[in-house]
Amino acid sequence: MNAITRRSALCLAAAPALRSRKLPRFEQVDLFHQGDGGVHTYRIPALVETRKGTLLAVVDARHDSASDLPARISLVARRSHDLGKTWSPAVTVRSVEQGGVGDASLLLDRNSGRVWCFHSFGGPGIGFGTARAGGRTGPGTFQWHAMHSDDDGVTWSEPRDLTPQVKEPEWQAMFASSGTQIQTDFATASFATASQGRYLVPMVVRHADGVVSSRNAYSDDRGGTWKIGAAIGAGTDESHNVELAGGVILQNMRNGKTRAIARSMDGGITFSPVTHDAALIDPTCKAGIARYLKGGRDLLIFTNAASARRENLTVKLSADGGGTWTPGRALHPGPAAYSTVVPLRDGSVAVLYECGESSPYERITFARFAIGWASGSQ
Repeated sequence: MNAITRRSALCLAAAPALRSRKLPRFEQVDLFHQGDGGVHTYRIPALVETRKGTLLAVVDARHDSASDLPARISLVARRSHDLGKTWSPAVTVRSVEQGGVGDASLLLDRNSGRVWCFHSFGGPGIGFGTARAGGRTGPGTFQWHAMHSDDDGVTWSEPRDLTPQVKEPEWQAMFASSGTQIQTDFATASFATASQGRYLVPMVVRHADGVVSSRNAYSDDRGGTWKIGAAIGAGTDESHNVELAGGVILQNMRNGKTRAIARSMDGGITFSPVTHDAALIDPTCKAGIARYLKGGRDLLIFTNAASARRENLTVKLSADGGGTWTPGRALHPGPAAYSTVVPLRDGSVAVLYECGESSPYERITFARFAIGWASGSQ
């Protein structure tokens, strides 16, 4: 890809403790920009750190417009071996001759090191808004596909259609939420075998009556077979989940002016009634959430466009499992939209997010910072 735009990292002095660990206070770089490689718009950030420490970023390359599927869309990726300081040129992960693919999400199997890339496939004219009920899969079905890589994203398996395993024929459409997915902690997850943990992938389903809801697809055999859990709440949409202490799954969902939340005691299959977190204002947009377990800290990290509009990409922290949150610190106060957040092995935090000056979709930016920067203590 040519003309990749890089912004200068913010030159902020690091505290002595951070300098000794070589952690950045705050730095960021643009990875994808409108027009690069002849692509109209890049959208939908997904990010993972592999077991070997490679950072892998996968996004939609929306060739002709900024529109969702069934527009012509491919999946492209960039890789970094130095925690985001430098990145490889963009390469195509998957493209199709007819229709399109998009909405990637990435999951690392911590035991094998395998990286999964889940994504949507729509044939000509088929997207979430145009698909109709009548089958588990097929040409008229908006499909959920998966590929995997065993070499840190250099090569990928052939895509596999998972739709027939989880879709009910009467459902009009479904897709997986984009971003970064989780494998549950084998030490606490009694619902999965102790050697592997459960894969959890948040889904969005439009039912026969047109009502949309969040739920989770899950696999207890390392992605071999899949099932799907119960609807979490009517009107919920794109979501992310995080495993709390004791194996409780917290689901954080797009649903109006504040984030909807629910908790599961059975590994993400069934949930408590939906409530709303007044501290997490939201413009009805996809957000990111992850658990940070480093240096004796047990925190939740939440990123979203913290506004009534798609702007002000902000990171907030919780030390009590999502009960209360810090006021937040802005990564980008201007137009911003989708984000995903990943705690890195060195103790820093990475966020991949959409932002711009006039529109939220001008570029996709990678940020890396110390946890103290997010809390405002550094």
